[in-house]
Amino acid sequence: MDHTRDNPLKRFSAFWIALLMIGLFGIACIILRPLTHARQETAYMIKGEERLQIRDTIDRAQKAALEAKKIDDEAVSSFAKTLNKAPSAGAMAVPGAAK
Repeated sequence: MDHTRDNPLKRFSAFWIALLMIGLFGIACIILRPLTHARQETAYMIKGEERLQIRDTIDRAQKAALEAKKIDDEAVSSFAKTLNKAPSAGAMAVPGAAK
């Protein structure tokens, strides 16, 4: 800056004017925020209840399908049937081995 145009009073006032403008902008933001930020519905809020109902249905279906006593009874009877069967003719055959 040219020393003939350097005026301390201009620099001083420019600093305070800038500080005042920044402060006024901050105050305006604080005042206007409640007016512009109403409750917003997000996609999660809109679909939330429906998703909870679907999840509840799935949880009940899984709980019914995965009853431990029922699974144990079915597994034991299935294994008993498998073990009591005679092996089929080709069950022990090794591929590529001579007969």
